[in-house]
Amino acid sequence: MRTAVPLACVGALAWSTPAAAQVGPAAPDWAFGTPAGEVAVAAACTASLATYLLPQRRSAWGAASSVERDETLGLASDITGAAVGTLLVLGSGYALEGGYLAGAGVPHPFSRALRTSLIEVEAAALATGLSSMIKRLSGRCRPRSWRTDRCGDTDLDFDAFPSGHTTPVAAIAGARLNLALRTTGDAAPRLGALAIAEAATVVTMALRIGSGAHSWQDVGAGMILGHVTGFAIAAIHPIAPSEALYAAGALPGPTPEPATVTWSWTF
Repeated sequence: MRTAVPLACVGALAWSTPAAAQVGPAAPDWAFGTPAGEVAVAAACTASLATYLLPQRRSAWGAASSVERDETLGLASDITGAAVGTLLVLGSGYALEGGYLAGAGVPHPFSRALRTSLIEVEAAALATGLSSMIKRLSGRCRPRSWRTDRCGDTDLDFDAFPSGHTTPVAAIAGARLNLALRTTGDAAPRLGALAIAEAATVVTMALRIGSGAHSWQDVGAGMILGHVTGFAIAAIHPIAPSEALYAAGALPGPTPEPATVTWSWTF
């Protein structure tokens, strides 16, 4: 089990890496290279959200320490993470992805950028579903509810592990990391999108600890789960062939003459 996740990531990266060697911008294709694959992946990611319906276990696993509730920091974490933070990170990433594709000469770049946003939505949905399932099974008490040897009285007091606020933004960061590693041409827009997602993840982790909602193990697990899920979802989307000849701009110097001899040996 300890080697399963690393091997899965390596395998997913191996699936997606060779396509990046082609000439042209690194625009992701449908999942597994087909629209049907995209439909299947989107359906599976959406279905994972049904784990919210599972009954919440109430275990004796207490928080790392007892921390008082801080409503201000909790409200701030609702903006940097969870649903609101995810939407903000998605929006900024869409704008930067459109800019990257436009600079690479891809036709209708902002329409094509929606495909990258779809990958990020799938990653966030699947990571959220997995996080919810683990929450229901682990039943860990929140720091703000932990008092010596007892927790609170509601299910919300027991769903601390892992952090559901951290997981979706970390999943977007994982997806963007994969795409950044496969980027050709000017990588600045994608690196900027990655930096935004990583910053949102780190800030959310700090705010969730400070608000008394989570222990450091909870946010750490959410960060890892999100990154692995997002990286894997992006990796199953191969790089699509592009009509743009030079992603980084025209070659320096005069345009080379066509080859005299081709592979078909015609002159």
